[in-house]
Amino acid sequence: MDDAGGTAGTASGAAPDGTAGGEVAAAQELAAALIPRIPEMAAETVARLTADIPAYRLLPDSVLGGDLVANTEAVLNLFFTTVAEGRAPTEAELAAPVAWGAERARDGVPLEAVLRVYPLGARRAWELAAAGPDPVADPYALVTGLLAFLGEVMPKVAEAYLREQADLDWEQREHGRNLAGVLLAGRPARRAAERYGRTLAERYEVVVLRLPEAPGGATNRILRALRSELDGNPEVLATFKGEGGVLLVPLAPPGPDGATRRLLARLDTAAELRCTAAAAVAEDHGSIPRAQAEASEVLSLAEDLGRPPGLYRLADLAVEYQLVQPGPARDALARVLAPLDDQPHLIATLREFIAAGYRRAEAAEALTVHRNTLTYRLGRIRLLTGHDATDPTGARHLAAALTAYGAARRSGP
Repeated sequence: MDDAGGTAGTASGAAPDGTAGGEVAAAQELAAALIPRIPEMAAETVARLTADIPAYRLLPDSVLGGDLVANTEAVLNLFFTTVAEGRAPTEAELAAPVAWGAERARDGVPLEAVLRVYPLGARRAWELAAAGPDPVADPYALVTGLLAFLGEVMPKVAEAYLREQADLDWEQREHGRNLAGVLLAGRPARRAAERYGRTLAERYEVVVLRLPEAPGGATNRILRALRSELDGNPEVLATFKGEGGVLLVPLAPPGPDGATRRLLARLDTAAELRCTAAAAVAEDHGSIPRAQAEASEVLSLAEDLGRPPGLYRLADLAVEYQLVQPGPARDALARVLAPLDDQPHLIATLREFIAAGYRRAEAAEALTVHRNTLTYRLGRIRLLTGHDATDPTGARHLAAALTAYGAARRSGP
């Protein structure tokens, strides 16, 4: 822009024979002549914006007929003034248009729609210039000034808009995190929601999420991807800590309708890896802590059982869930595997054999051992526990014992 302004200033002082200096001088005179028509141009530009871009039609009349028209007038006035004076706009003069771009971010206007106002206004200005009673013989100087002005202001407006949008996303994310924390703690959250301008659902599905293991700094990338996806779902309240998180997904009556599963599918796509999650329904705000506890236990159980990534609910693991509840039955089942305490490779063998659906070839491959080695280990398990993993009755008993054994180990003595 400085080059454009400098060119205009130098040319205007060039030879007075009507060549380069005369063309620029004519452009400056034309710009000065068009300044009185700025209100007309601004009104036409805003009218075209509202006709062509739906986002502007959503703005209140006070913004459309007030701020937006006034801002457009000011930008056009700045352009024509700088062209008429043969100079570039200063940083101080550009501060207001840049700030207005940030305001449109708070209004929810997309960036593309915000930037459209500048070429539309420039086009209308050029149409008026070209249709004037004394059009410039060579419009090069006016066009150069117009393009230089757009090249100066539009990147700065876009930068301010994106910076404001990032701040808004951060604010919304923090509001959601704070509300999630209040609800998960079992405290009333309606006043906080009103303060943040948020509306709480009556019922939520509480989702406890475990991020997939990722090498190096990929975990941070996955977190950013998940947060970015959730930014587009402001009704979902989320809080993350370490390699896990809790989501509160609004539910419409009568119950889970697939919204949670669809959301997790989008999160998997964003993370480029499948997450493991468990969910439980909270019928009201007061039952959210209980639902979180249930979902956390189901998630831990799914991981202990070696279940693949995906979404689990209590109904999916009801038998196993019942087996891990503290009591004499669980303790008796856990003691079945007590003889294997000092032989963890046999515990691992039993776990993989069960996970493989009792198929020897798949279990041996998962354990990276020969099938004969697997057969030997299964024999040792039968000898030490008194139950045969290759027999239907013994297999069911050992599967239940393995579930109870893992739960007892987690809870301690």
